[in-house]
Amino acid sequence: MTDPSPALQRGPIFPRSRLATGERLLWEGRPSSIVYFVQPLVLLILTVIFGFALSFAYDSIGTLEADWTTWVVLAALLLLMPVSTLHMGLVSMAVGLAVVAIDALGLYGNGIISFAPVLVGLFAFLYDYIVWTHTAFAITDRRIMTQYGVFNIRFGDTRHERISNVTVHQTLPERILGFGDVMFSTSGETGGIDSDHPALRSDHRGAVKWDDIPKPFYVRKLAEEAMLNPSWQNVRVQAPTQYVPSPVAPPISPVEAEERLVKLKELLDKGLISKEEYEAKRREIISRM
Repeated sequence: MTDPSPALQRGPIFPRSRLATGERLLWEGRPSSIVYFVQPLVLLILTVIFGFALSFAYDSIGTLEADWTTWVVLAALLLLMPVSTLHMGLVSMAVGLAVVAIDALGLYGNGIISFAPVLVGLFAFLYDYIVWTHTAFAITDRRIMTQYGVFNIRFGDTRHERISNVTVHQTLPERILGFGDVMFSTSGETGGIDSDHPALRSDHRGAVKWDDIPKPFYVRKLAEEAMLNPSWQNVRVQAPTQYVPSPVAPPISPVEAEERLVKLKELLDKGLISKEEYEAKRREIISRM
């Protein structure tokens, strides 16, 4: 079973050190880049537009002579920043308000400060990019695996025999953009990894949820094929060797035993056998009487 998608062709995604000896990788991937990059990209664009708009009107705002359209445009851009991405958007809005206040109060005369919110937008974009590159999902012939984290690594895996079914959920926009959520229902109490990240949630009712996966139905197909044809079923176990007891020596008469003991003593006296060999053979002869 091979993966014709470009996920395996554009370079390793999932750390190969997580694979066991002989384990075969069937699919690896990350959440859709659209989900990760659209919001910070919109924020970055808004901060750049805000920077140019404020720099062009920097002198008039410093003297409080700007017309009302300038104030409306700046206010609209500031209000749209948290809409694009909440946390970093709020930070960008706060920085933008601070820059406007600095200009209005005449505390700094260089309009280059107008682009200060752009730094926040760049940071948000780079942060999401780093998080995205350190998020990885994988399906092998034995299990599914999830890993994420830049400094603090979280890794979880669930073997195929513990997965009861695989479901896909797609909204209409997700269908248009080609991604969706893949959920693995498991027999355990948890899905094997806990996360407060929206793209890596684990359902405490016993499911592993991969959010925003490109080609989710293709991923579901690979997972179900791996579940139905696990590699461990193809391993032939050699049957244990049947125990065959050694034959029991027949008993001998006291006369025969005496003759054997005499011959054994002669061998010892002539130095043909050692004392240990003599004692072992003597005990064997006596036990057979």
